[in-house]
Amino acid sequence: MVNIGSTDFYINVPSLPRQEFKKYSTLLFDDWEIYVESVLKLSDYSLSLNVEEGSIKAVGHVTTTLGVLIISIGQYGSFVSGLQTIHSQIRSAGNYLGERAAAPFQYSNAQPKVRRRGESLVRLQNLFIKVQRGEITVQEAMRESEVILGSEAETSPEFMDKLKESLEQTPLLPQQMELPLVTKEGG
Repeated sequence: MVNIGSTDFYINVPSLPRQEFKKYSTLLFDDWEIYVESVLKLSDYSLSLNVEEGSIKAVGHVTTTLGVLIISIGQYGSFVSGLQTIHSQIRSAGNYLGERAAAPFQYSNAQPKVRRRGESLVRLQNLFIKVQRGEITVQEAMRESEVILGSEAETSPEFMDKLKESLEQTPLLPQQMELPLVTKEGG
């Protein structure tokens, strides 16, 4: 499984009674699951939410396989637009989790600290940007993608082939050339 998005949040509030905390975390996960199901257009994925007691601290993860990801990416035209679209769906899910987690404490002075990460999706998108800018070659991008995806890369040669094909088709951005300045005097 590849981590395609995570959301961490921290809410500095007094510790909740055990039963209330259990109810809060269960309801939070259930609401998040319903929202993710409505917004994330993947045929199969996994959600996990780990909530710690005391001041409320949690991390939620969305994971999937590369096989599912390649099918979903194919629905959006190009590889890059598929990555961007799925990333925006993951971002929306993360935003919802952060908002929903803080909702019961909206009348306290506690300001939730929420951090969302696009994980593998963002890192793959950045490879396309680096290739476009001419900072790395397609071969270097493929080596980096294997590091990003870990052992999952070996389980989906179709995904890796599509990724390489898309990287090879990525147009380079124009490079600005330095031209010597010529004045009226010719120098």
